[in-house]
Amino acid sequence: MKKIIIYATISFSILTANGILKLEDSKIVNEHSKPVYLKGCNLGNWLMLEMWMLDYHNFSENGIEDQYRFIKTLEDRFGKDKAETLMDIYRENWINEDDFDVVKSYGMNTIRLPFDYKILMNSDARPFKLKENAWYWLDFAIKVAKSKNMYVILDMHGAPGRQSEMDHSGRSGYNKLWTNKDYQDQMVWLWEKISDRYINEPVVAAYDLLNEPWGSGDKELKKIILRTYDAIRKKNDKHIIIFPGHRWGIDFYKEIKSSKIENVIYTMHFYPGLFGNGVPKPYTHVDYFRNGLQDWIKKMEEFEAPLLVGEWNVVHKTAGGGEMMRRYSDFYEQLHWPATMWSYKVLTNKGGIPEGSWGLVTNSDPLNHVDLTKASYNEIKAWFESFGSMKIQKDKDLFYWFTTESELSPLDSYPQKPATIIVAPDQDPLPGIWKATDIGKALNGGQKISNKQWFIYGGGDDIWNKKDQFRFVYQKIQGDFSFKVRVDSIRDTHPYAKAGIMVRKNLSEQSAHGLINVFPTGITEFGYRLENGGTMSAERGPEINWKNAQLKVKKTGKDIEFFALDNSEWRKIGIMDIKMWGKSFYVGLATLSHDNSQLTKAQYSQIDLQK
Repeated sequence: MKKIIIYATISFSILTANGILKLEDSKIVNEHSKPVYLKGCNLGNWLMLEMWMLDYHNFSENGIEDQYRFIKTLEDRFGKDKAETLMDIYRENWINEDDFDVVKSYGMNTIRLPFDYKILMNSDARPFKLKENAWYWLDFAIKVAKSKNMYVILDMHGAPGRQSEMDHSGRSGYNKLWTNKDYQDQMVWLWEKISDRYINEPVVAAYDLLNEPWGSGDKELKKIILRTYDAIRKKNDKHIIIFPGHRWGIDFYKEIKSSKIENVIYTMHFYPGLFGNGVPKPYTHVDYFRNGLQDWIKKMEEFEAPLLVGEWNVVHKTAGGGEMMRRYSDFYEQLHWPATMWSYKVLTNKGGIPEGSWGLVTNSDPLNHVDLTKASYNEIKAWFESFGSMKIQKDKDLFYWFTTESELSPLDSYPQKPATIIVAPDQDPLPGIWKATDIGKALNGGQKISNKQWFIYGGGDDIWNKKDQFRFVYQKIQGDFSFKVRVDSIRDTHPYAKAGIMVRKNLSEQSAHGLINVFPTGITEFGYRLENGGTMSAERGPEINWKNAQLKVKKTGKDIEFFALDNSEWRKIGIMDIKMWGKSFYVGLATLSHDNSQLTKAQYSQIDLQK
């Protein structure tokens, strides 16, 4: 296979294991027993793609929702060899040596390197066989880090068979690692090969065995992690090995006798104020410092090990921004916990640092996307090359707080948490045949009906993934319909609080559905779950004017179409086929706080359901 990139063999100095970082007295130390503070960021979207980091999920309706579909589209159109060449061009341009300097300019010394197993191994049809140039990209990262006096944490972000159904495992809706022994064998084999390659490399700070194994249970996770650990240690590899936590923590590792393992630390990813863990406001983080992290400090004292905070980010400026990020970084350093924030670079269609920033840097100018399903080979090649030449800008707020000598504000100086609505103040009867219910385990909601305006109180953590929590005001109907409503406001309990129109197969928390909603930011979104118990997907729509925030859903035959009013024109955001739903279904208003400890309040008017 002819490559655009000329590969070179990268030689590493053969060092003794004395240069390898190790664990002493619950601290990471060097060969001289001096503490080493690992702080840095993830090089996300480089050796493992996530569409949102390219803002590609908002670009087209071509169904490319993850890395698997991204690369498969290239393979189907151009063949595997040319697709591989294109991906090498992408990787060559997404990250280069200068990016390591940018990371270092923030006062960071560590790269957590997320990689997909297919970087190393041939296709699933040829398992247990390394690619001809398998080590090129890991070698490159390690070589550059060594030249910059930085460390690298190797993070298997996507494992054979995939470790969850989430897109950041490489293939959404695919979760076969835990039930397929062949995939498990491949994972262990790959870590053996990684150990063979880097056993004496001190730049490699640790092996992060598996990223966010959300698709497993405790027993399955512990079994494969211990098996991988044993395989690495049998090679006399002394590197620190990182055991991944589950969504609910690391307690299931407690029964492991300390005599059985050595040089092991644990990892969790902390996102208070996001993903249902409170709201992105300073008071959420103040509470987390005073309570949530204190619980983890006690836990790690029991484990006699530090915790790698492998991913963390405040994201929203309204949550404290750069100063709060600096506060977390300093706190983790005081605890001797390694910490790598997510992420280095995240692109946005509009360009510039947004209010909600996930990266240290972003593109200065608007993006020029291409449609992978239609663009020519040369057009895609030029697009990938543009990532290497585009002008990027630092997040000035983050950069200031990570590099300044200024003191942080006292925790007591932040505004107190405002009063929340826990109990709906109104339970007015609904007109006609309208009904209301709380889907899933959502906090009990309510409604007030006043002068053709409906005020609906809704709780729930989210309408997402496989289960939903929200307030649903609905009718059960058959046949064609048109439903239009204006959303006048929604209380900002969270940036992802939702108010909109839903069509639902049934009233279970796992029901198939389609939803057009608006967030407090004014951004619209079409979300859908194609079958009961399936994983929900979403496509972003326009940012609409709150003075006239109108949504519409229309059914004709088997198809349901979803619209948002964009600058006085109805823009279709999505369409779904419900021919398998049966004769009857549910249509109504969905209201969600995205924080199930409280209710949001959404105001609806011009409610017009035509059957």
